[in-house]
Amino acid sequence: MALQTTKTHLNTLTFETPSALWSALMDSAYPVAIWRLPNDPYVHGISDLRPQIQKHQKLEDAGTGFYINPFLKHHPSEPQLIKGDLIIKWHQKKCVQNSLDPLLNDREISDFQKSMGNTHRALHQKIENSAHGFRSDVVEAVQCIKKGIFDKVVLSRFDDQALPANFELMKAFEMACDTYPNAFIYLVSTPNFGCWLGATPETLLEIKDHQFKTVSLASTQKLRADQTMNEVLWMQKEIEEQAMVSRYIIDCFKKIRLREYLENGPKTIQAGRMAHLKTIYQVDMEAVNMPELGSTMLELLNPTSAVCGMPLQPALDFIKKHEKYDRELYAGFLGPINISGYTHLFVNLRCMKIMGNTGRFYAGAGITEDSNPEKEFEETQLKMQTLKRIVFQS
Repeated sequence: MALQTTKTHLNTLTFETPSALWSALMDSAYPVAIWRLPNDPYVHGISDLRPQIQKHQKLEDAGTGFYINPFLKHHPSEPQLIKGDLIIKWHQKKCVQNSLDPLLNDREISDFQKSMGNTHRALHQKIENSAHGFRSDVVEAVQCIKKGIFDKVVLSRFDDQALPANFELMKAFEMACDTYPNAFIYLVSTPNFGCWLGATPETLLEIKDHQFKTVSLASTQKLRADQTMNEVLWMQKEIEEQAMVSRYIIDCFKKIRLREYLENGPKTIQAGRMAHLKTIYQVDMEAVNMPELGSTMLELLNPTSAVCGMPLQPALDFIKKHEKYDRELYAGFLGPINISGYTHLFVNLRCMKIMGNTGRFYAGAGITEDSNPEKEFEETQLKMQTLKRIVFQS
């Protein structure tokens, strides 16, 4: 990799390959994100060349960057911003755009270059999270639902596995892009959150050309190799689970007296080797005169019932009591904001945290009155395969 360092080239970084740039940024002390939007041929990267990651609660005033918000940060949400000091974009491994914030001074540029030699480390966290414990929690959750304590709760678990000796982050990222064209593929590394890789299918909110979109995505079943979407059949339990998420979104609209929205779905969609039920909601922000609808809905939607439950507080209390671990970024949200007028935030599902030579894989399942503990556990196993298939073949 070649980095231009003379004063005449302070606003330009050159590098042989995007992989080389990512490796260099991974070794720096600065926050970095790299991503590929669903069905997009371009890969984007962003880095904040200031050592302290910033917090911005209002989407419209945050500027260009990449939002990260952990699961437990809500009401109010506290998204942290990777500010767009360095922005890159490339197609099929060829860099087509790079830039540095012209407000950076010579010392900040120098600090950035020196940091390229530092090593990023993540700490191991050893927490008991057995399959038996997950099944027992599902049984107790169903009992609580039948008692009327809550209608639904989403329980999650993780699985720590040693990474292959030949594991390469950028190679895994590129393989995920090829394998899951309909998903949001990302790599994120920050000093406080560590390093994460994800392939999530779920939009939290999207804003483009004054059009606001959000989705209700829930229910999961494994697809056969020869199965089409028209052949997928849903049980009542799965239909009701997705309907709960849809009602949650509509309730959020009602809270701000928003009645003018378009609803499209539910429809069966494919994400990797799984099928889900999805409904899209769209609002013309200019027509309803709500220029700050993005930040308003972000606060109302997070966390969605698809990752927490309904009602929110009793479901959240159950999660905190029984999961016995910090989800961190899993089931939070993240994504690019205000880049050329475009914002797209995703619920962080199908993700893993890289902790030295170990990968921590996360997955959850929505528990309703008709849930079966063994089937819910199998659903989490299936969801973890999204990234395990990449990691152990990369």
